[in-house]
Amino acid sequence: MKRESIDKAILTSKTAQLGKETLISLIERFSGFKIGEILANNIATILEKAVIKKKYENNHVLVVIDDVSRAIGVDKIEWYIKWLYELMWKISEEYKPKAVNFIATTSEGISRRLVARHRHATIYLIWNLDKSGFEELFHELNPPSYMNFNDVWSLFGGNPSKLIELAWLWRWDIDIMIKYYRDILRELVIELMRKDLVKELELILEDIDNLSKISSHKIDLLEQILVERNLVIYKNWMTIDHSYVSPDKEIGVGEFYAWQTPLFRDLLEQNLKEPIINLRYRP
Repeated sequence: MKRESIDKAILTSKTAQLGKETLISLIERFSGFKIGEILANNIATILEKAVIKKKYENNHVLVVIDDVSRAIGVDKIEWYIKWLYELMWKISEEYKPKAVNFIATTSEGISRRLVARHRHATIYLIWNLDKSGFEELFHELNPPSYMNFNDVWSLFGGNPSKLIELAWLWRWDIDIMIKYYRDILRELVIELMRKDLVKELELILEDIDNLSKISSHKIDLLEQILVERNLVIYKNWMTIDHSYVSPDKEIGVGEFYAWQTPLFRDLLEQNLKEPIINLRYRP
């Protein structure tokens, strides 16, 4: 996502300095673009000039593009995945590697739906940490002595990015972090009231799988809004280890849908109960 500093954007091992020089010369040809976007759109050049100083033939090639939708934009995700697919076959035919695989990750729930319409990509779910893994990360981040792990688990339900955000951005101040997201979600609640979706919101706060159990235009609209805001995710996809995420109602994980973090669920519920909000709603 960096725009200004090439050195901060590109980290390479000592053995890949030649590759880094090629990447820098490539990036310097562009201006006004995110560095990640430049790299994502020039994978073919990178593979041909920066990475390859030995033959592809009979070797394995793996390219990973992390959080691709943030780099290139959700509106381009379908085109980009198709382009990667065609590039993969071009590399196979031209360089004859033993195997070539591209992995593109995304944190935007709506991008999954766009890509799933096509047959040239296989979709897997990368899920949150389980409780033991989450606790391990919690201690590695050196929380203050007064911080209770179970309180943090009940807020984030294994979501590592929110835990890192709490540690690095909010300096372990849970109250300030909660106030920040409460203000953001209050605006969303007002929007849902204007769209007459409060009753539907109450239903999914009660049970997230009501998004799949109830068939109505309003439920469909609510699901679209919550997925686009990255508050809710459709989770009935095979994970990268070929398993499925088990339901856990306590942290908002249902059979088919899940809250990205229990924090969002709880703050939406709190905002619905605030008098200033309720006065705006006329059923």
